[in-house]
Amino acid sequence: MNIGFCGTGRMGAAMVLRLLDVGHGLTVWNRTADKTKPLAERGARVAASPAAAAVGSDLVITMLTDAAALAVVYDGPQGLLADGATGKLLVDMSTVRPETIHALAARVRAAGAALVECPVGVRRARASCSASPGVPRPTSRAPSRCSSSCAGGSSMSAPMVPAPA
Repeated sequence: MNIGFCGTGRMGAAMVLRLLDVGHGLTVWNRTADKTKPLAERGARVAASPAAAAVGSDLVITMLTDAAALAVVYDGPQGLLADGATGKLLVDMSTVRPETIHALAARVRAAGAALVECPVGVRRARASCSASPGVPRPTSRAPSRCSSSCAGGSSMSAPMVPAPA
């Protein structure tokens, strides 16, 4: 599977390395380009923008620090929603306020893409699945894995997506 990944800080870089280890193709972008160098040395392609990271990707994962970073990566002039988001699956693993992710989900749907919220940080509010209206929302104090209603209960200790055939 070809995966775009935006946000290669400590957690994002660890996820990219794991995905590379199990054989996926990765295209990465980070606002601090130096953070992508070790990943490129391990086989990841480095993109010049979030939109470029999405080109040719089957899905795009974002792992960002805050709502401002989320806005740049999704809505900026070279963001994920700027060009060709139609039909894309976007998985946001950032820990932001529920109203931020719900507003993002509406913009993603308007662009013809799907968004799955899968936060990995601490959030005291209820978790939600922005891609699936009507799905029960599990309560979680510190989600360390994707909720079962959002992503099939995928554990962060296992590959997030199936290994290539």
